[in-house]
Amino acid sequence: MYLSELRLWNFRKYGIKNGEAFDKAAPALNVHFHNGVNVLIGENDSGKTTIIDAIRYVLHTKSGEPIYIDEKDFYKSKEKNSQRTRQLKIECFFDGISDDDAALFLEWLGVKNTGNGKKNFILKVSLSAKRMDDGRIIPHFYAGMGGEGNSMSYEARNYLNVVYLKPLRDALQDMTHGYKSRLAQILQAHSVFSDSNKDSDGKHQLEKDYNNLKALVDKYFNKDGEQDGSKITKALNTTLKEKFLLQSDNKNAVIQLTGSELSDILRQLDLVMEDNKSGLGSLNLLCMAAELLLFSEKMRGLKLTLVEELEAHLHPQLQLRLIDYLESKGEYGQFILTTHSITLGSTIPLKKLLILKDEEVFPMDDDATCCTEFDYRFLQRFLDATKANLFFAKGLILVEGDAENLLIPTIAKIIGKDLHEYGVSIVNVGSTAYKRYVNIFRRKDRKRFNMPISIITDLDVRSIEYYEDPDNKGRKEVFRVTEETKNELNGYNDYVQWENLPVFFMTKTGIDEYIDSNKVKRIPKAVREDIHNIFDKNKESITKEDIDKVRELKLKKLCGLYQDEIQIYTPKKWTLEYDIACSKLCNHIATAIKLAEIEGKGVSVNAKEIEEVKKQIESIGYEENNSKDAYTIFKPLNDCKVSKAITAQHLASLLENENNDTIKKILLSDPYISYLVDAIKHVTSTHDE
Repeated sequence: MYLSELRLWNFRKYGIKNGEAFDKAAPALNVHFHNGVNVLIGENDSGKTTIIDAIRYVLHTKSGEPIYIDEKDFYKSKEKNSQRTRQLKIECFFDGISDDDAALFLEWLGVKNTGNGKKNFILKVSLSAKRMDDGRIIPHFYAGMGGEGNSMSYEARNYLNVVYLKPLRDALQDMTHGYKSRLAQILQAHSVFSDSNKDSDGKHQLEKDYNNLKALVDKYFNKDGEQDGSKITKALNTTLKEKFLLQSDNKNAVIQLTGSELSDILRQLDLVMEDNKSGLGSLNLLCMAAELLLFSEKMRGLKLTLVEELEAHLHPQLQLRLIDYLESKGEYGQFILTTHSITLGSTIPLKKLLILKDEEVFPMDDDATCCTEFDYRFLQRFLDATKANLFFAKGLILVEGDAENLLIPTIAKIIGKDLHEYGVSIVNVGSTAYKRYVNIFRRKDRKRFNMPISIITDLDVRSIEYYEDPDNKGRKEVFRVTEETKNELNGYNDYVQWENLPVFFMTKTGIDEYIDSNKVKRIPKAVREDIHNIFDKNKESITKEDIDKVRELKLKKLCGLYQDEIQIYTPKKWTLEYDIACSKLCNHIATAIKLAEIEGKGVSVNAKEIEEVKKQIESIGYEENNSKDAYTIFKPLNDCKVSKAITAQHLASLLENENNDTIKKILLSDPYISYLVDAIKHVTSTHDE
């Protein structure tokens, strides 16, 4: 049995949908949970505590602390002169109800169809409250699937109580002796202390042993006894009678172990890990272990633990170990945890996360996102703490390499769009894996994530100079599609539907992909070879016009992948560095490459050497919008003789140290750099509106 859904109306920051009348309105928030571990992750004030408290208000806690609805629990809109609402409502739905669980809640159960001909039990419990004119708040708890439902018995409601570990809690008080000891409550509920382990007189063996010890202690301090403790008792009584009591007071003080019943004994116990005083982290571990001890015993009813800000209880290594353990142990039931720790965000399986953003909750499981199973596996391997920043960002830029990661913040700052000020994160995905990351934010229900995302990816279409370069493997050949080619291919219409043939194919792989996408029936190997031979007849060296056509087609395909919040940005020609080499900053990147080359030889670069390299580059006379010059500048990077990351560092430094207005004007006007500027503007524009 587990909590499957939570609905809120007019509770704290969540109002009602579409401003409808309260009785008819849809809930402002609808959160779906799954069995096992659920992690609510979001920035401060995103609603994590609101969700935890809503669950507590309805289900109450095993520790029995009093819970009252407060005036500030009622929603108040952000509009000027608005008033708090008069009504609120919280609904909890439960699924996975076994026959044993069903017996506990029989009169309040409903039934739902699962879609495969089977029916499951479901349970709904609700808490509503009204705020009266005289300031009183009238709560109403009820259960059942229809309307206001029916009241639920105290005994049945106890089976829905949750364990709650609040942030910065006093674990020491919970696990040490005292009248309100949580440890005593847990132990008393354990099967070891059940009636089945008591004798015919209703006494547990621990009570018998304790009473034997009590008799020995009492005897030791008996004022009429002969042991040393009697001296203390006699001295106390002498002082009392001579100094404090009246002559008529016939009273005697005794020193003894208090209580003789099992509950008294258990309240005197402490749970400790070591002889010396334990730290808060160790005490919290003890506290969690004790609570789980009870859940491992419990066979009926709800097993739900709420943990607020796990990072406030444990350091990262213990957090991760605890999560792994909870994941592997189903008998401990369901856990709903909150965090704003990027450590947890990057290590917990993505499917377990629920992202809180802009008064919405976005589950990350495969029922909600467009991620495939391969995406989830990939992200689990590569979603480190740095990349987990994406869960807290106001905007996101996905880049493919270190160069963009280092250079874009500098460009953003120069054009007046400092990414830190806008809460924008850059995530270096290291390859074209951006597709997997983007699928996190693409929703099956088409709900918008309300976070602008810019994807910056290279076009990766080499310039004609690359193929003319004798250092490379020679001129690339393409497979042209002429009218003669089409006429010959028509002889194979029984196998392939020859529609929308491109002007040429770059590779035989491209030919095969086209054939497989348009085949009518299975193609024998011999027939496929015949088709290949037709294309081989028109094999020619690639031209600049071919490259321009490939760029046009690839750009069109990439730009059609995403829309709205998610936009893709590419250079006009080839890569970041090549296109900058085509721009008005051609001398800047040429200088940066030369400085990176010097540094790559183990020589540190000082201000004087930077000026000398600048003069050397300027004397060459590189021109903007010149593909030959651009290739010459870019070649050391393309040949992997110089580090792209170090080049980007030097380029960023050169831009920062020049006249800001001059560089800003170039960045905002140059067509080869405009895609970077547009990507930055996309993720910062919503903040300027």
